[in-house]
Amino acid sequence: MGKITPQILVTFITIHKNKGATIHDQLYEQLKTGVYNGMLRSGERMPSSREMSTEFKISRNAVLQVFEQLTIEGFFEAKTGAGTFISKNVDKFSWSKSKTTAPEQKPERFTARPYGLNDAFKGHVSSLELIHPFQASVPLISEFPFQTWARISAAVHKKMNKLHLGYDDAQGYWPLRKALCDHLRISRSVNCDPDNMLIVNGSRQALNLIAEILLNDGDQCWMEDPGYPGATSAIKRFGGQICPVPIIDDGMDLNFASHHYPKAKLAYVTPSHQFPMGNTMALSERVKLLNWAKDHDMWIVEDDYDSEFRYNSRPIPALQGMDTNGNVIYVGNLSKVILPALRLGYMVFPTKAMARQFTIAKSVIEGQSNIINQAIINEFIRQGHFSRHIRRMRVLYKKAQDDLVNLIRLHLNNRLQPVPVEAGMHFIAWLPPGVNATIIANDALKEGLIIQTLNQYSVQFNNQNGLILGFAGFSFMEMETAILVLKRVLDKHF
Repeated sequence: MGKITPQILVTFITIHKNKGATIHDQLYEQLKTGVYNGMLRSGERMPSSREMSTEFKISRNAVLQVFEQLTIEGFFEAKTGAGTFISKNVDKFSWSKSKTTAPEQKPERFTARPYGLNDAFKGHVSSLELIHPFQASVPLISEFPFQTWARISAAVHKKMNKLHLGYDDAQGYWPLRKALCDHLRISRSVNCDPDNMLIVNGSRQALNLIAEILLNDGDQCWMEDPGYPGATSAIKRFGGQICPVPIIDDGMDLNFASHHYPKAKLAYVTPSHQFPMGNTMALSERVKLLNWAKDHDMWIVEDDYDSEFRYNSRPIPALQGMDTNGNVIYVGNLSKVILPALRLGYMVFPTKAMARQFTIAKSVIEGQSNIINQAIINEFIRQGHFSRHIRRMRVLYKKAQDDLVNLIRLHLNNRLQPVPVEAGMHFIAWLPPGVNATIIANDALKEGLIIQTLNQYSVQFNNQNGLILGFAGFSFMEMETAILVLKRVLDKHF
């Protein structure tokens, strides 16, 4: 069956029967003007003469006469059995491109929120992110098992009538929650039950739900510094007070945090692979943090964003699995393990009652996450492809890190000091003291590279000469080419 072109609505036409101009002239001029200003565009199908006659309460003959005249003049073209279309020749008219109608732009005071975007949104943008070296946290999309995914997707769609396709419980598809709990129990030592889990649209939604539900205005929150800006924004958005805590070799400096901010109600940590420094929180520090939370009635948000990718040892058990008092809320996502475009994550709560409270909050905001995607991911996990993909990517990412480190030492020796990591998808590389990383990153961007700096993630404790280099999402050839580009950039400075 051929493709049927949808017909355009002609709501811009107004016919005044008592006006001096005839109905024919009014319709003719307005349709021709519609072509000139871009409201009617090449290849679009017009409503039938009968439909226009009925809509505007005018004679069909008048419509036919106008259509015929515009066809003769080259504006319209008739196709037997298909209808009347805007002619392809209208692209040649000088007005059709230069006078395309755009929505009227209102003054800023009409389009902005009454108080604008508050400080929580500072530094954030929404745009298509191109994938260029050395963008952090980007998976190697070319190695994703698309054929396997397509086969599972086809099978799910074939039987999608078996799914509940109406409005559903926002907590998430139960089989997926069960599959994720089994995976987390085996791979991360997470203690969870499907009823304690909530499926969310990525970790950012999880963090915003946590801040909205658990924080009151002015509540102090320990925040890793440098740290994840998505967490900082969520806390600030709902009135929390950011309490920046420096990162030491063992992770968050808990002595500093407890001394300076003893009344904190929440701590945000990435203990298995600190973002962005890459440190792992020592076991003794984990115990200290859990004990402090227990004694001071403090929530701990554990963001376990990419700890699946550990290269030289087994994945470190999650902090949540050590929690015996119910202070830890565990947050994970599938964006880095599967594909960022899926926008699917999960939260594990200490109790079922708390999971239901957050479920109700999510249902008020947006309802359930996409059930079909959840069903596909469930089958992807259940059939063993998820674990197989993780194991394969660990090997590829370890090699990618080794390759990038060797390329830096070969081409940028003594000018950039890489710090390889035990886990994750990026590492820190240090420029010589006194060299401003922001200037280097900006110049690199002009050459097509995406390099972030530690300062971009700092609140108080700045690191002027630290670069963040992602290695997971790129081939050896891409990284080698990019390193030579970076070498040219550095040549301009020292």
